[in-house]
Amino acid sequence: MTEQEQTRAEWRTSLDLAHDARHRLRSDALARESLVFMLQLPESGLAAFVYTWANGLGKAGSAFVVYGPEVGEVVTDFIDGAPVSDEQGFDDWQVGKITVRHGKPFETADVIVAPGGRASLEYCFEAVHPPYNYGSHRDGCPGWVADDRIEQSGRVTGVLTLDGREIPFDTMGHRDHSWGTRDWYFSQHWKWLEAQSGPDLVVHFWEVEALGRKVLRGYVLRDGLMAEVTGVDVSFEHDARLAHTAVFADVRDELGRSVRVEGRTFALYPFVVNPQVMLNEGSMSVTIDDKPGVGHVEMCWLSAYLDHVCARDISPGSPVIRGLP
Repeated sequence: MTEQEQTRAEWRTSLDLAHDARHRLRSDALARESLVFMLQLPESGLAAFVYTWANGLGKAGSAFVVYGPEVGEVVTDFIDGAPVSDEQGFDDWQVGKITVRHGKPFETADVIVAPGGRASLEYCFEAVHPPYNYGSHRDGCPGWVADDRIEQSGRVTGVLTLDGREIPFDTMGHRDHSWGTRDWYFSQHWKWLEAQSGPDLVVHFWEVEALGRKVLRGYVLRDGLMAEVTGVDVSFEHDARLAHTAVFADVRDELGRSVRVEGRTFALYPFVVNPQVMLNEGSMSVTIDDKPGVGHVEMCWLSAYLDHVCARDISPGSPVIRGLP
């Protein structure tokens, strides 16, 4: 690796610290700012995520979901359309049962889901690398996705309480933060992956299909160097609902490195994020270059397309899927 390549990789991680805070959105129903915090606990047979958002019309929402084989019926806590003032920031963000407090910009955050119902959460995030922002790509951030967005992995510690049982955790996790426009129906499909095999080996990519084209953003952190993803080859196994049960990805970055990510889904949640869009949320036990870790793959499908193909036999060996790689 040349000095120029190392400098370019380091340059891509720079971002104004002000973007860790809440942004002023235009007055538009498609204007949206959101935060996501991920938790995967395969050894406990469960996963969870916290998702909160605000639109350009002064309305906010939040979602807390706990799912997996040890959960039984999925735990969901949703609120939407809650009034929110322009002055409420991410230093003390409260929507429904969820509180988010960003600490030092792009380094720490605390998330609390208050008791009530079957589950609650105390979650502390400590970043293990600078944020990757999609706007640092030479083509910028896709305009229908956001003005910009960041992805960041970190160490997560805390306690998830489920049905009165406390489940402490100290593991790797992930967060993202996007602001600007979110037009859910503009994308035809995507695969969003976050995976960590310890604090020194991290992979993220988002491969989006829109307007008949593929868009790729992401990064690899390995050997202390963070570099942008330049190519991915992804294959996956799925069930009769087209929900992914395993994912295999060969990922290349701008430093000429390649890594292999393999994941097996242990917890799945079909998230109807929009009447026209289904997000299959698959939390995974992963390996990155054979090193064990945790991760998550989200696949976006248009609901009408899912309804059509899942009415057919799409199991391995079925004549209808003959010719697929």
